[in-house]
Amino acid sequence: MRRVRGIKAIATPTLSLADVHRVTTEIRGRTVDVFIFDHHRSAFALWCLAAARLGRPLTLVTLDRHFDLQPPRAAAPDHRSPLEALDLFARHRLAPSNDDHIRAAMEAGALCDGLFIARSHQPADFDALQDWTDPHGRAHRCLSARTVAERRSACDAFVEASQDIALDLDLDCFTTRSDGHPDEVLAWDRERIDAFLRPPGSDAFWSAVLERTRVATLAREPFHCGGFAQGARLWLDFAEVFFERLLGVPQP
Repeated sequence: MRRVRGIKAIATPTLSLADVHRVTTEIRGRTVDVFIFDHHRSAFALWCLAAARLGRPLTLVTLDRHFDLQPPRAAAPDHRSPLEALDLFARHRLAPSNDDHIRAAMEAGALCDGLFIARSHQPADFDALQDWTDPHGRAHRCLSARTVAERRSACDAFVEASQDIALDLDLDCFTTRSDGHPDEVLAWDRERIDAFLRPPGSDAFWSAVLERTRVATLAREPFHCGGFAQGARLWLDFAEVFFERLLGVPQP
């Protein structure tokens, strides 16, 4: 174990997933694993791992540009399966478009309900935002908003009714398509990221979320964020806002 600027960076044989970086930090006085990776579907195995260790499913609070609520094409394994099997399922059976990992995790028993803060959507996604029952007969509550500030009362009530939270962020949430060149992705700077994550009046929401957070997953998604170089710059701006300004801890 080595200490990096006040955050413990742990390498352990119990977590041997390729391209997944794990750091631990304190969030509201509780030690929490933060997993950092590229492809969002990698979160599936990590949510399963966290739920298996906790002994119950988590509520998802996710910030993304998209809702990512497509049903998986293959039946998801139980969340208590070996980690390597869960990771193989995520890599090879979930969609490369990274849009079906959430429902797969709900079907696997890792997630119960979800709050989806998604800036944009496809029209068909609205049907997926209704509460639904998975193939195992488990009911799942789903609530959506476009920003942290939207539907504040409903979001606050949703979080207050939750017990254990998996906090999830996809960095493409902090990008915009160019008006002049639709194929060009424009990454936000840290002040715009901060304004979106921490709008005025959001302190109570974040306090309630962070008090309940048991695991955090951060998807860098460089191919959705303008490529590796631009994605790396976006990560640096995001990391300052997320770790230092929101969590109040040093960057890893």
